[in-house]
Amino acid sequence: MLRHPFDKQFDLPAGSVRLNGIADDKIRIITEGTLKVIDMHALADYFRNTMDMFATGEFWGKLMRASCLICSYTNDPALRAIVDEAARDMLSLQRADGCLSTCPDHTQPNGSNGSDLWERKYALMGLLAYYELTGSPEALEACVKLVRYTNDQVGLPPKTPITETGWAFCGIESSSILEPVLRVYQITGDPAAMELGTYIVESGCCKRENIFEAIRQGKSPVEIGSNGIPEQSIAKAYEMMSCFEGLCEYHRVTGDPEALETVKTFWNKVIEEEITLLGSGGADAPFNLGPGTGEQWNRTRFEQTNPAIDLMMETCVTVYWMRLCHQLLRLTGDVKYADELEKSLYNAIFGALKPDGRFFEYFPRFNGTRNPKVNYSFNIKGFDLSCCTANGPTGLGMAPYLAFAGTPDGVAVNLYENGTVCVPYGDAVVTLTMESDYPMVGRATLKVVSVEGTIPAEKPFIISLRVPSFAIDFTVMDARNPGSMVTAEAGTYLRLCGNVTEGDEWLICFDIPLVKHPAPHGSNRAGDNFVAFTYGSILLARDARDGADPLTPIRDGEIGDWRVTPSERGGFLTVFVTVGDTELKLIDYMTAGNDWNQTAFASWLPTR
Repeated sequence: MLRHPFDKQFDLPAGSVRLNGIADDKIRIITEGTLKVIDMHALADYFRNTMDMFATGEFWGKLMRASCLICSYTNDPALRAIVDEAARDMLSLQRADGCLSTCPDHTQPNGSNGSDLWERKYALMGLLAYYELTGSPEALEACVKLVRYTNDQVGLPPKTPITETGWAFCGIESSSILEPVLRVYQITGDPAAMELGTYIVESGCCKRENIFEAIRQGKSPVEIGSNGIPEQSIAKAYEMMSCFEGLCEYHRVTGDPEALETVKTFWNKVIEEEITLLGSGGADAPFNLGPGTGEQWNRTRFEQTNPAIDLMMETCVTVYWMRLCHQLLRLTGDVKYADELEKSLYNAIFGALKPDGRFFEYFPRFNGTRNPKVNYSFNIKGFDLSCCTANGPTGLGMAPYLAFAGTPDGVAVNLYENGTVCVPYGDAVVTLTMESDYPMVGRATLKVVSVEGTIPAEKPFIISLRVPSFAIDFTVMDARNPGSMVTAEAGTYLRLCGNVTEGDEWLICFDIPLVKHPAPHGSNRAGDNFVAFTYGSILLARDARDGADPLTPIRDGEIGDWRVTPSERGGFLTVFVTVGDTELKLIDYMTAGNDWNQTAFASWLPTR
């Protein structure tokens, strides 16, 4: 990913990070189960044969983006061969005038029932990912040509206004092309990209209401574009977040401070009203009942125990919530964005992945069984591919680059993952290892394995340790000087300053709280009598395999004695806790019901 001068954190070069543990395991599972199995040539056929089928062009770009991201981490030669061939194939399909579309010319730029620009967005994202992985000038030139072609079609009359395009959301879905368009501008400086990006921002992305102005005026995401008819609501969660992600890129290219403040205001509204204990949001009720069934803003944070909700927390929403958090973490360096990234990754993303690596749960549940329900899916030569199975691998692929990130003065440790990171710093390379018991225990050891080259005395290498917002008594001790101990405030970064030398070692310790959450008491009183438990960022659940029916009501009361033990099923942890007169055995959400054999589990526990 392109490093920008505004960024406080940025992705390290390909191959810089190696993880050991659950994150790495899941990346390998998705690589073998989906990325090496899906037929990319068949996905390109939607473009090759101008098949004019709704939104089918999104699949190639989503999976190409994920494959390139994961390939940059694993350096898997078989996966690299797949992405090389997929890029060559797609590049061969672009016309000389720049057209890369599944739709006939006479229907553009709003063919396939309004999905044309949406599909071009993902073609751009896939080709940009390939450029970032390989530096391919052909891929970058293809992006420029596609942006120019689109700019010739989309804009103020006599061009087609972007808010007149799309299939159901008054242009929001089409306007989400903003993010890759402005990335093309950052890399190339092509004026057509800047012209198109500026036009989209000034359009407000929506025919009914300028979504950026709506947020600046204090509107909630659930209200944006409302015409008072719930069945016609257009507050589609992940497309809207993608537009705000594009506004981050607009801030990068223009320096407009209002753009960044608008995104931060939007993020605050989403975290306040929509994001659940699982780290995702959106639902099929009770306020927005439009065509994005289960995928629209519905004040889900307050409604997460509402029994009238059937479908919620689409995996695509999780991935784009993570992408938005990542944008703001890069731009601000604020710990709160890293906290949310960890919550979404460790719960919603890890929990949604089927153990065979061939499916991401479309609508994860708090209570019930693992959910095979999908809204949008195609069978690609025997592989059942939904939009979430195509998007989910990107969430997984982000993990290494979230764990360790570059900073202008060194490195940030955001996730306490076991692994190794090599950090380029001027003419030097600093190699660090992390040995961690997190998230089961707040304990880790960070070591400097080597320092190759010379770090200038006037610009020392600084390690910034994330202090989670829930951490209690966060302390760091220099192993070479046991008498030295520093503490840090939760929700900050602790900066380890000084001359970094080979053999430096720090012991990191903090307590992790077990927290009981009462039901949020939303619009439905039938959802009031529930409690949930989190251990740090981990949502906990009862599982039928551990004996009792997970929906057996418990007597609510204060948390009594509790202890944490290793997981029995390859997960993060198990918690035994006494609540009222009941001893509960709780496991991490990721592991709950993960045999995918109709095993019941519950995260929101009914009370009596």
